[in-house]
Amino acid sequence: MNKKFSQHREWFKNFKIKFEKNGEVANEFVCAIDKLVVEYDTAIYENRFVVGGAVEFLFLALVRALGFNAKHIGTSEKRGDFEVEGLKFSLKTSFTGKGEIRLINKLGRDVNVTWDEATIFIISGLGIIYADPDLLTNRVLDKGDALVVSVENLKRFIEKQDDFWIKVQIPYKPNAVISYRIASFDIAIAILEETKSKILIKFLSKNNLRCSILRLHF
Repeated sequence: MNKKFSQHREWFKNFKIKFEKNGEVANEFVCAIDKLVVEYDTAIYENRFVVGGAVEFLFLALVRALGFNAKHIGTSEKRGDFEVEGLKFSLKTSFTGKGEIRLINKLGRDVNVTWDEATIFIISGLGIIYADPDLLTNRVLDKGDALVVSVENLKRFIEKQDDFWIKVQIPYKPNAVISYRIASFDIAIAILEETKSKILIKFLSKNNLRCSILRLHF
């Protein structure tokens, strides 16, 4: 067996034990994910980046709450998102619970890249999954512009390797947009409040934001 990912796998198994023993922490994480995917719907393009980044920090809080020494590295690493006990991991999500998950984006169809990261997958309706290139042999596809793995292939993987599967009900994103909230608007409001704006803040309202998004996206 390739030993490159042996420590990553052992860590995940320990993480799984602690997660399943601590219902309060697990419930807080699930509730936070639920709130996030409802409030910042990824049907609005900007939110796709915001939600991905927010999940990284929510998962970091979860890992720390379960007693592990972890830090966020997504701002300094091209592929890694967090580091725990000296081990680097990538984090991928699917809040539709179907389709394909991009592992690596390619700059061109002829560019030769490889997926070489221990990865945590958070998938609606399925749970939290650990996988690495040695575990997903022949399940990763080159689509020309990206290396991808399908949710269906991940399901087939965990059916035989449930040591790497935490069976927790990760919420689905809504089928229809419920909230038109976007992070850039929230930041703008926060800045105006912090600078004690009296005039500009009057010209930003949630109703105006909703109308603008409807015109741009729907």
